[in-house]
Amino acid sequence: MPEYLVELYCTSADRDSGAALARLSEGSTVRYLRSILIPGDETCLHLVEGGSAEQVAKAFEQVGLPADRIVEAFGLQASATDATEGGSHD
Repeated sequence: MPEYLVELYCTSADRDSGAALARLSEGSTVRYLRSILIPGDETCLHLVEGGSAEQVAKAFEQVGLPADRIVEAFGLQASATDATEGGSHD
């Protein structure tokens, strides 16, 4: 299933959206994976699996978290060489 990155504006008051995220998958084909909070930008990035960007948008709206942007995303893993050599970036 494709993965999507969902970007939301978040103030300090709504940074604790865990309850809404817990409800995200209820009755939906969208599955929550993880989140990243960028406090300096007041941005929350949520990674989810879903059938389409439209399904993801609908699921977020239903739990009260309207998305500012939704894009398909692909995870990248560090290679075994990077992990053993400390991942230098020369």
